[in-house]
Amino acid sequence: MQRRFYITFTALFVLLLGSLAWAQDPVSLAREKVERYKQAAKAAAAPPMAPLARREAPDRNDLLDAFGLFQSAGADESKDAKVRAEYVELLGLLGYYDLAAQQLERSAKESPKDPGLWRAAGRAWTDSGPAGDERALAALHSSLELDRDSADAAETWFFIGRVQHRRGEYDPAAESYAAALKLKPDHARAVIGKAALDARAGRIVEASAALDALGRAAQPYDIETRELLRKALADFQAGGAKVPDEAAPQAAYSKLLYRAARLPEAVSAGHRAAELKPDDVDTLNFLGAMLLQAGKADEAKQVYEKSLAIRPDQPNVSEGLKQINGQPGR
Repeated sequence: MQRRFYITFTALFVLLLGSLAWAQDPVSLAREKVERYKQAAKAAAAPPMAPLARREAPDRNDLLDAFGLFQSAGADESKDAKVRAEYVELLGLLGYYDLAAQQLERSAKESPKDPGLWRAAGRAWTDSGPAGDERALAALHSSLELDRDSADAAETWFFIGRVQHRRGEYDPAAESYAAALKLKPDHARAVIGKAALDARAGRIVEASAALDALGRAAQPYDIETRELLRKALADFQAGGAKVPDEAAPQAAYSKLLYRAARLPEAVSAGHRAAELKPDDVDTLNFLGAMLLQAGKADEAKQVYEKSLAIRPDQPNVSEGLKQINGQPGR
């Protein structure tokens, strides 16, 4: 009996010590919670292995708990570079960009010859919103003083352009985007920013072509593209300018309106482009897809039939037409 009591007591004591060890190491627990969130987010973004597979959604409470643990460990004042980097990552995941910017700015001041730290601070200040614009530009220009011409500097030029764009400084923004693209021609966000400025200035065909050329590289920035184009096209229209009544500009305008989530106007411009160039199957197919999205299946069917009459060998269009007609796929 005594031996059993001793074993039980020892086991409880070991468990208590383990609990105390965890309590004394909040950073380790915070890391565990952040990693759990990241793994859940990664799994949620991946294609399902089975049609009805259940997934654990990422829990923001894990991040909030980790934030409290990092705070209790004094991460915001830590001299441990790893802890500070992990803390900054967490702040970014939470969307606390101003706090992340403060941490990064502090690190940059401690290592003032590191252009990457100044660039990271400038990016975080940019992401924090208009209130951070001045500090963003100061940090980004500090980065440029150390590195103006590397591929990494393209990111610096882009964020300077992003701040200028947001402030309505359109000509300087265009110059900054151009500087970014000179260093890195495939910088997707700089292409998007420049395309929005082109659309605003009425360079409709050029803007649409640039966005089309990005292809899948533009997908992560769909929301950003939509917001920029909405403002750009509103400014273009407010200025009283008109899109030329020609097939190419009307087709390009239709695509820009669609990217800006202005579907009825996009369909209208698509119809006009198709009227001006009735044998353009690309325009017809895009118009058909928009009509389907707008819930106008009968009109989409007519457009697809017209496209197939011009070019019969279009398997995807034929398959889409079968689905509209309610026929089983091949």
